[in-house]
Amino acid sequence: MEFLELVKRRESCRSYTGEPVSDADLKDIVEAGRLAPSACNSQPWKFYVVGSGGERMEKMRAAAQIAGNNKFAAKASAFIVVFREKPNYSERVGQVLFGREFSAIDIGLAVENIVLAATEKGLGTCILGMFTESAVKECIGLGKRDKRKVELVIAVGVPTSATPRPKKRKEESEVAVYLK
Repeated sequence: MEFLELVKRRESCRSYTGEPVSDADLKDIVEAGRLAPSACNSQPWKFYVVGSGGERMEKMRAAAQIAGNNKFAAKASAFIVVFREKPNYSERVGQVLFGREFSAIDIGLAVENIVLAATEKGLGTCILGMFTESAVKECIGLGKRDKRKVELVIAVGVPTSATPRPKKRKEESEVAVYLK
């Protein structure tokens, strides 16, 4: 699949069949995240993967739902929990000097690689920003002493439809300025 077609196919999937996702596919998807670029090669991420058929799945499905949101997570077959790790010294210096959260950008790059890799395999993903953080940490075996913040949770599964929804995006003229 050509890259632009892949980008057009990627969507926030909110309807899964419940079919399992193979461990091999999950490893490939996480590998795409691991290979993402990062400022000063800091790689400030850690991925915890809750796979299909695991004993943690029901707890993770519940933790991914909050205040009536993300009900579709009950049919997701896997979850990738994304933590932001402490960036390396060079990146921290750059953050101070330039006033940018490079590690947040790095996390975004890694997550985009993950969801594109899943799309290429015919899987659906939804990047979740709302979840019960304490329940997510408990599910993956981290205690209250772990002070890291869960940045995002990515639901992964087989979508009920192979046809992506039409994208609603601003017109190119609203978002791009070409200069010569």
